[in-house]
Amino acid sequence: MKRFKTTAALFSVCVGLACTPGRYVPSHYEVDLRVPKALHSIAKDGGLLATTSVAETDVERSRQHVDDGTSPLTVDQVVRSVTSRYPPMLSALLENDLASGRLTEALGGFDTKVSAKVVDRLRGYYEATTAEGLVEAPLATGDDIYGGYRVSDGYLPDYYDGRTQSGGEFVLGVRVPLLRGRSTDARRAAVRKAQIGVEFAEPEIARARLDYVRAASLAYYKWHAAGQKLGVARELLRLAEARKSGLERAVERQFKAPIDVTDNERLITQRRIYVTRAERAFQSAALGLSLYYRGDDDRPVVVGEGRLPESSGPLRRVTDSVEDALETAKRQRPDFVRIRLLIEDAETDRALATNDRLPNLDLIVEGTRSIGDGPYSDRRDHGLFVGGKLSFPVQRRRATGKLAIAEAKLAKLALEQRFLEERVTNEMLDIRSALENAAEQLTATERNFELAKQLVDAEVRSFELGRSDLLRVQLREAQLADARVLSIDARLAYESALADYDAMLGNNP
Repeated sequence: MKRFKTTAALFSVCVGLACTPGRYVPSHYEVDLRVPKALHSIAKDGGLLATTSVAETDVERSRQHVDDGTSPLTVDQVVRSVTSRYPPMLSALLENDLASGRLTEALGGFDTKVSAKVVDRLRGYYEATTAEGLVEAPLATGDDIYGGYRVSDGYLPDYYDGRTQSGGEFVLGVRVPLLRGRSTDARRAAVRKAQIGVEFAEPEIARARLDYVRAASLAYYKWHAAGQKLGVARELLRLAEARKSGLERAVERQFKAPIDVTDNERLITQRRIYVTRAERAFQSAALGLSLYYRGDDDRPVVVGEGRLPESSGPLRRVTDSVEDALETAKRQRPDFVRIRLLIEDAETDRALATNDRLPNLDLIVEGTRSIGDGPYSDRRDHGLFVGGKLSFPVQRRRATGKLAIAEAKLAKLALEQRFLEERVTNEMLDIRSALENAAEQLTATERNFELAKQLVDAEVRSFELGRSDLLRVQLREAQLADARVLSIDARLAYESALADYDAMLGNNP
């Protein structure tokens, strides 16, 4: 009965230690966990039991709006939509949550541990029950502190460490690594790598933002150019249709041959085909743009012709030098930040591998405070224990292999970093060349368009005076249309080169 009561008391002590609040968290580690909005919406909809309603909602959201408004759509509006509503961009933002979760997981290596142990010697010369409850807390310095309570009943031999006085004893100790684990260890290295992972999420998000903004800008410029080409095709059709009544009157008065009316009818039919093709190209460009331009409900918006800007507006000119642009790219591009963090991660692995090659030599210091006067005469008041433990693998192949891997990673990353600088320089020169070439083409095509317009006006006047024929008018109109399309394509090339240039520099909106 006495042993049962003692065992019950020991379990009460252990449970009390396990429920005691307080745990050690390194003060210089901070975690900012954000719950994705998608989780909130799933919780509100009923979790996994609302699968059908969620699927129906996804179908509804996948349907597209058709925007027949009249206010001009700008590229800035599309970019704002991409950065706030584009699903792949929102998915990229969740990298922060993933990295924060990995950091919290790594910090679990510093969680306070509570342990309890009860041993009952039921048979043998010495019959006794021993129990202990300990709380152990790892420190950010690599040390471990522990404290708790031990108690035993019955009578145990002098050489048995678990024996205590009738009232038990309190214990407080520390384990200090002197060689391996002094400068770093697996727990601290895991936390540092997770912290690098949190920093690594930023260039990943920045890279995604650059790519998506560039793609959205190109989609907008293509949509705008397709709308302008549609306008050119419709203007050609309008000119041919406007000539129809005049030609019919001229035939009636015998000023023109009937074949001219037939030829104009053929031209109208042909230009209607061109309009149909241009409308299809515009619809395709509008659908491509709708992936990036979204409404307040996050659904794609198919923008109609009414939102085409009336004029293209002035073009931004690049004025910075190549040297300044290269410095800006090296400072802003996420590629350079990414490779720097990869190098830091490999250096952490190398430091841990170097540490693991050292032998384990731990200093253990433990103090006790006994409670009660018996039954042992040699365990009264305070006790102090100082000891050490030495162990190491003879071959050390695991640590040597890890060190070789880390060194190879660093050498590889150094080569990649050097090549990245060369590649960025090459991209810079190529894009600057494309910008200059597109600017020259734009100037030339604008002049070509003005000249073609003058020729059309002159040819139409000659036709009205009877000094020209319909074929020459058609050729001049076709030349004017070609000149206009060349001007549109030149502007599209320049705007596309500007989008590439901003992405190359790392200019995030």
